[in-house]
Amino acid sequence: MKLINELLTTPEDEYHDFKAQWYEQYTKAELIKDIFSFVNTSHHKDCYLIIGVNDKHEVIGVENDPNRLNTEKLTTYLHSLPIANSHTPKVIVQSIEISDHTIDVIVIKDTNDVPVYLDENKQPKQSKCIHAGQIFARENDTNTAINSSASDYLVERLWKKRFGLDLPIKDQYKVKLSDYSHWKYFELDKIGFQYTLDPDFCMYLEEDDETRYRAESYNLGQFRLSMSWNKLILKYRNRTIDELLVVFMDSATFMTVTPSLGSISPMSNSDMLTFQYYLADSLDFAVEKLILNMKRSSITPNYNQQSKLLKRIVIFKNYNQLKQIKSVLQKQDEYIKGKCAPTKEQLELCRGALSMDFGKDTPEMNQGHIEVMCEEANVSQFINNYLQSEIINNKRSR
Repeated sequence: MKLINELLTTPEDEYHDFKAQWYEQYTKAELIKDIFSFVNTSHHKDCYLIIGVNDKHEVIGVENDPNRLNTEKLTTYLHSLPIANSHTPKVIVQSIEISDHTIDVIVIKDTNDVPVYLDENKQPKQSKCIHAGQIFARENDTNTAINSSASDYLVERLWKKRFGLDLPIKDQYKVKLSDYSHWKYFELDKIGFQYTLDPDFCMYLEEDDETRYRAESYNLGQFRLSMSWNKLILKYRNRTIDELLVVFMDSATFMTVTPSLGSISPMSNSDMLTFQYYLADSLDFAVEKLILNMKRSSITPNYNQQSKLLKRIVIFKNYNQLKQIKSVLQKQDEYIKGKCAPTKEQLELCRGALSMDFGKDTPEMNQGHIEVMCEEANVSQFINNYLQSEIINNKRSR
């Protein structure tokens, strides 16, 4: 609602447009053109067709408009069109009460599947014809005319968006990493991964010579608990884009990106409750998802290994969700501490599992480390259960 109020006082641009009324049967070609134009934008944000507002930004409403469509009807209509590669735009129709009127907002979701166009001619009844291959695009406050096609300049920008070429190099890396089937694991003079469609994107494994614990909370539950640390160097041509820590786990049968360490209470607190996490929108997690989806036995965990790994790692949508959840849980830290305190049985099971790989005098067998590992695993599982309950509650409240 706040966003719509802001848009009502903002001149039309590449993100929104005003329409006094819904599209009639003889203007269905204009509906197609307007939606396709907002899909075919080179930015990376949702767009809005605001219906029930005239060119003077006056709210006149659509409550008596006989041509109104809801999300289901508009989506069904778009699916009936001969759209190339079946890249049907995702739209949501929202009705909002404002100034004693109802306005409808068509939210046109951002996508990288551009340009969107028809692969057959389409002429809605009593309407103009839209031709196969005709590309409509939005530039500033103007759509491509119904009898024209977007300029080469605009179309070039759309293809760059589709392949992620308009993004900073780290974001380009994330786009390539999501194309799981075109990454190849190799063991030649070096060991690493190469993107076969563009070999300039390549990741190399190197040994990590830092002294680290060889058992962490997130590998509890695996058959063998000893880990070996490596660095994964992300390269674009000869340029190093990032450097991640990875570990080989469960007798080196699979690899995983090391998660980040978080704490419910401030890190300066001597009695802090720590947990391991990924941010779903991070480059680290993009690499992790590639590993999980490569279907290669020497790199990818099997179903059992993967479920045990992710049980003890929290996956937040983004940093904002991490901050929000920490803020909520900090108010319950004493309760969580009691709930996540490891039992004597859990500590003994952990010690027994560790003894299969480590001598009694190694740092991994230290009682303090075992207690921290077990508590940390419990806290991570507690947060995962909390997030799952939030999802269930949100679904019930809809």
